[in-house]
Amino acid sequence: MNKRIRILATIPNFEGLKSWGDVHRELFNTIQNPDVDITMADLPDAPIKSVSNAFDATMLGYLHAQLAIQAEKDGFDGVAFGCLDEPGLDAAREALSIPVVGDLEAAIHFASLVGRRFSFIIPGPIDGNLKGGYGAYLLEDSARKYNMLHKLASIRSVSGGSLDFAAEDKHLPQAMLEQACKAVEEDGADAVIGYGSLRVFNYLAQNLNVPVIDPVRSAVILVESLIRVGLTHSKRAFPIPANLKLFP
Repeated sequence: MNKRIRILATIPNFEGLKSWGDVHRELFNTIQNPDVDITMADLPDAPIKSVSNAFDATMLGYLHAQLAIQAEKDGFDGVAFGCLDEPGLDAAREALSIPVVGDLEAAIHFASLVGRRFSFIIPGPIDGNLKGGYGAYLLEDSARKYNMLHKLASIRSVSGGSLDFAAEDKHLPQAMLEQACKAVEEDGADAVIGYGSLRVFNYLAQNLNVPVIDPVRSAVILVESLIRVGLTHSKRAFPIPANLKLFP
């Protein structure tokens, strides 16, 4: 008999379930597995509703790691860390023995499997190619960390905040498609990492001739795969912190 797998999928901000809960449930419904339970959780004590920069991510890092630690205590088999900026991811890996996978790392590894170069299409202050700023440098730094910077074609944005994507603003699918087409035609991307609801991802997939990757489902699928093959992160790479015993 297969072991029942319990995965915690996080939405690391204040009232994340209120804004993103239905969006994520719809995404997870497309990857249902009778042997897997996916539980979503947000950070009700978080001081912010969305992450746009390193300052935001640093503020959330401790709370996010704390949530992951509690998940292992509660018997979860793995944690899928929400948010492309992955606040607290490495800290959680040091503290936990179960696998923890971040949205961004899952997405870029999937993108590298199906193409040679990929682009991000994310919320931003403008429609266009982000040349740093508004969190773009965080994605570049993460691509560098995972040794994928040479595969990053571009980071393009659609005007609006992350909560606009949670609310499924009607203009977003077409605006996302316009930037995705530019990423392919002008930047040389042969895979696109998107952002938002199932409606957005389906619209992109139906109108692009390149693969479209959803970070939310990618993280859950990847952590599920690690659990099934009995793998977790190396304690040589992520040693247990000496001060972990002080953690509440």
